Amino acid sequence: MAAEAEHPAVPIRITVNGRKHEALVEPRTLLVYFLREHLGLTGTHVGCDTSQCGACTVHLNGRAVKSCTILAVQANGADVKTIEGVANGDNFHPVQEGFREKHGLQCGYCTPGMIMTAV
Repeated sequence: MAAEAEHPAVPIRITVNGRKHEALVEPRTLLVYFLREHLGLTGTHVGCDTSQCGACTVHLNGRAVKSCTILAVQANGADVKTIEGVANGDNFHPVQEGFREKHGLQCGYCTPGMIMTAV
């Protein structure tokens, strides 16, 4: 049996950073991969794949969640904010500015998740 027949694509509607999107996704697609691969929002990182590190943190309906633990189909109809949606135009969010000003970046890989947890 073909993989397509085993896992038929499911339609979802999702608002990400204020923009509405409609897409067909495999039921097993994690939200983090939908954001990165389907929408090109690569600021949300995959760090550990075990829900421990927080590099994949986004806001789902106003709550900080680890997007590696949520299926894209579970976010159907939801409002999602990623690190790309935190700044106001060219102006950093105050938390982003604080990280920049105090050099709280470490290597930078987990920084988006830290910021999304803090805002």
